[in-house]
Amino acid sequence: MNERELELLKRIKPSQNETKIVNEFTKRLIEKAEKIAKPFYADPLIVGSISKGTWLKGDHDIDLFIVFRKKIERKKLEERGLQIGVELCKQLGGTYDIRYAEHPYVRLKVKSFYIDVVPCYHIKKGEKIISAVDRSPHHNDYIKETLKNFQKDEVRLLKYFCKKTNIYGADAKTNGFSGYLCELLVVTYGTFRNVLKEMQKLDFGEVVDPQRYAKQISNLKGSKYERKLKKKFRNDSLIVVDPVDSNRNVAAPVHPINLLRFKIEAKKYLETGKFPQKRRKTKLELIRKLKKDRESKFIGLKFNPPDIIPENLYPQLRKFEKRVARYLRENDFRLLRHFSWTNETNKAYLIFEVENSILSNYKKKEGPIIFSNEVENFLKKYKDYKYKPYIDDNRFYVCYKRRITDVASALKQFLNSNRAEIPKKIAERKISIFWEADIIDEVNKNKELNSYLVKEYFEF
Repeated sequence: MNERELELLKRIKPSQNETKIVNEFTKRLIEKAEKIAKPFYADPLIVGSISKGTWLKGDHDIDLFIVFRKKIERKKLEERGLQIGVELCKQLGGTYDIRYAEHPYVRLKVKSFYIDVVPCYHIKKGEKIISAVDRSPHHNDYIKETLKNFQKDEVRLLKYFCKKTNIYGADAKTNGFSGYLCELLVVTYGTFRNVLKEMQKLDFGEVVDPQRYAKQISNLKGSKYERKLKKKFRNDSLIVVDPVDSNRNVAAPVHPINLLRFKIEAKKYLETGKFPQKRRKTKLELIRKLKKDRESKFIGLKFNPPDIIPENLYPQLRKFEKRVARYLRENDFRLLRHFSWTNETNKAYLIFEVENSILSNYKKKEGPIIFSNEVENFLKKYKDYKYKPYIDDNRFYVCYKRRITDVASALKQFLNSNRAEIPKKIAERKISIFWEADIIDEVNKNKELNSYLVKEYFEF
């Protein structure tokens, strides 16, 4: 760790006083949780960065897991988990709201602390999990066992680096690097700088196995084991094998563009020693300038987002975007770019940039070669068309009238006839055409949307 990193560490590492406050609070939290959970034969356990000693200054998010015996049925686990969380909130004098992931959980706010009270099953190492969160206690144990004391600060530097690069968090909105992934990379490569050195060399889809690297069992590259993993996780931009469950890729949430951003910023840092500057950029008249420079058209859809948690909202929004984009392509509209964006409360947009919003009335269709057995069927099918089939370079062609010739009509047709392709919760909302003039106006006044589009168009 060089002098600049040591200086930075002083700013991002919790002070002794802050650490004392957090430790005292977590001790009180566990004591109260144990008493409340005891009648349910459940054991409270703090997991996450505070438990592992890798948290950043001012980050007072606490993951409190309530570990139940396996024999309790799922419905009872959920009910009792909520009951414990609500009672804990009363005793701590905080506020709470109920959130939903794989199953419901309680989020408490007590002074400067946010506590997620999450029920899970007690699963032995190597046993099949019952719910997705059942691995978390084992993740906690693995990091506490393998991460050396000096490496906790290396993890802090890596987390800070990811935050400044806007890629920290495995949530559905960010699709970036989780805290656990950062910890595993430091376990694997030893230091923050080594992580940057090794990661910038990796190609998309390469494999990192913390246990094999740590134990120096073998070189992964080109091995049968690596090929098997690449086949298993072939759609993932980066493969980091979970030491707790070899069938899981810890880096599965990482979007390819976020891996690319990491690699680019890692290279810059190693050359300059400067951390990325996290700043939100906006551009005046962004859409007008794009239209003028690219000679393209913009159109979209708008609606109020459904009242669901962000972890479910963003995947549904992206699924909707992809289905509409596919429909436009199927109807011959050439898309330059397409986006989905929401403020999660009252605005959700799909925006499409097309080469041309109006198509010709007729489309050329390729038929069989003149020597094919399909010629007779082809001619029979199109014999009543206004413009008859013709031959060009020994192949038949025909020009037939398009069903849809303008992009707005295509979007309306999709909404009217393809409702089943719209994610259910979104389909329940009123969806309207987002006209180009409205897009220009909204992007001009909405700094969040403007910044998002600037990033998508002009940054890696």
